[in-house]
Amino acid sequence: MNNAIIFIQNEQEKQLSKAPYLGGNLILHAVNEIRKLNTIRNIYIVGTDTEVPGCISRSRVKDVVDRICKEEGKTLLVSPLFPDLNADDYKKLLAKEGKASVIVYENESCDAFAVDNDALNDFQNLSLQTMEIKHKKIKKYTLEDALASKEENLDNVAIFALSSSIDIVNEVCHYLNVKPGKVDVKHFADGETLVEIGESVRGKHCYIIQSTCKPVNETLMEVLICIDALRRSSAAEITCIIPYFGYARQDRKASPRQPITAKLVATMLEEAGANRVVTFDLHAAQIQGFFRCPVDDLTAVPMMGQYFRRKGFDPENIVVVSPDHGGVKRARNMAEILGCSIAIIDKRRPQANVAEACNIIGDVADKDVIIVDDICDTGGSLIAASNILREKGAKDIYVCITHGLFSNNAAIRIQDSPIKEVVVTNTIIPPKNEMANTDKITTLSIGWMLSKLVLAVSCHTPVSEVYALYE
Repeated sequence: MNNAIIFIQNEQEKQLSKAPYLGGNLILHAVNEIRKLNTIRNIYIVGTDTEVPGCISRSRVKDVVDRICKEEGKTLLVSPLFPDLNADDYKKLLAKEGKASVIVYENESCDAFAVDNDALNDFQNLSLQTMEIKHKKIKKYTLEDALASKEENLDNVAIFALSSSIDIVNEVCHYLNVKPGKVDVKHFADGETLVEIGESVRGKHCYIIQSTCKPVNETLMEVLICIDALRRSSAAEITCIIPYFGYARQDRKASPRQPITAKLVATMLEEAGANRVVTFDLHAAQIQGFFRCPVDDLTAVPMMGQYFRRKGFDPENIVVVSPDHGGVKRARNMAEILGCSIAIIDKRRPQANVAEACNIIGDVADKDVIIVDDICDTGGSLIAASNILREKGAKDIYVCITHGLFSNNAAIRIQDSPIKEVVVTNTIIPPKNEMANTDKITTLSIGWMLSKLVLAVSCHTPVSEVYALYE
């Protein structure tokens, strides 16, 4: 078999598919189990649940079927929200009616059917071969249960939003069906910061979510003061989720008499009382070694890789490009997702925020390229890279970055550059006036991934599971 299709039928199933249990949800477990079948290459999720990463709308079902039918092999049809479904054909899978329920099995199989690809679009004459998809535990949710459901391990969890990440926290809490913690950030006339916790946190596992972005010093101090407030309020454990870790670029002495501020910030967080730190795409993975407490360095590459994979690029005609030698691993991970080759740009920095692209290692002539980087500050590196790629014969130029700082009119320069599209996450919420200067920037949300991270940490399950739906 080459492909698998999972169905989310309607709005009821949309709610049920989000119901948290065992540190995840039904769709996540279904994907994990299907991936154990070595013959599966692609998994498509079809339905109304656009909040599930990569879910394809019902209106695009025919496009998916037509694409799969061109391939040889078999396709697995799965309806995990109706494991008792006894369909006679593919059409009935799409038209199933009835009260939705979630059932997760232990040592039993969810109904799944394998069909030849060349017969997939023949709704009347399908020959179905039943397959076993095993799950972990027997449990059933009605719609009412799902709407009121909250993971038992979240009873002692409190999630607090500081000034730079309020929207992300609201999204995370929506997925987890919990309310954001009450916190008030105030500033005195002289600029001092006061963070007051508005509810009891005694004995609770507290999460602080805040990107230490512009104004960096102010947002960093909010985190430190909030940690201190929680520690002095008898919080059992404090996890700092810092999607964008400020000062990470100063991770070494590049010249004499320079500080290493990434280590300084790590020390301050630990001294304030942080028990765990979570971040996205650290500028250098070695920064994890600056901490004594556990550090989870998540990556947005699988999420962005899924976005580009669904554009349908031909692996033979696309190249993933690292804008410097330090980003080769990130580019390699993206290339593995897309099944294509990589190239490297030889770059040097004569001074801060100034980049010069000198040469390209690899072949980009007559190919589309995707530049993969962790940060876009002024946009100088990306624009320099796009210019030399165009000179070397590259066709469409795409960029994916995790942290969009977009300082000093970077959005305007991107609009005037050869770049066709920039894909960025919302680890940093860029100013609306900056985004009004370009139509080339697409934003992907990390909220769903963070909600699964909170579940994994709180329920003591593997953090790596947060990537399952993006692979």
